[in-house]
Amino acid sequence: MKPKPVRISWLIKSGRISPMSPVVLIAKNLGISWLMLFDDEYVYGPTPGLVEAADLLIKIFRPRSLADLFGGSGAISKLALRNGVRKVVYVDVFPEAALLNLRNEKRLKIIKGDAFDFLKSGIKYDVLIMDPPEELIDRVIQLLETIRQVFRKAALIWIGPSNSSKKYSRILRGRRLIDIIDVWGDSFAVLWKPGLRSKLIEFKRLLE
Repeated sequence: MKPKPVRISWLIKSGRISPMSPVVLIAKNLGISWLMLFDDEYVYGPTPGLVEAADLLIKIFRPRSLADLFGGSGAISKLALRNGVRKVVYVDVFPEAALLNLRNEKRLKIIKGDAFDFLKSGIKYDVLIMDPPEELIDRVIQLLETIRQVFRKAALIWIGPSNSSKKYSRILRGRRLIDIIDVWGDSFAVLWKPGLRSKLIEFKRLLE
């Protein structure tokens, strides 16, 4: 069944999601009203770990431009715009909910397409945020050197729930200009460019 955008209010009314769910509370705070429903069963929305980490990363690195890959509902793009990022590009193969959530946003470009194709485009952004489906994390990890060519300041990449991301943590920990953080039960790889380690240290301090 093709994924479709659904109103959060309908998800609550139908009992598919609790009104006190973190996804609902975050969406309400960001002005997100639509989520994508997959196979008439699975709903994906903004999680506390991703939103908190992305919010702090944006505030500390202060990007003028940001790429939101695997952007889902568009919550991270909305967060970036609220934090004053001047140029935001959103990329996802299913942007229907984001098109509804982000309409009339003038500093935003929405691309319906493959995030991996976008990474090969050669376009650079100050900050890159990636929230891939769990089955694509291996492929993302294999493309870290390509990803480094896309951002000028820092990148934040979801690498799975904390309890199942240990293999990625082992692979990445100790690599130059990469660190692993855990936030609200999720693990992320943080990449940064030379000369910006002090900002990375501040970012980690504020997350603790």
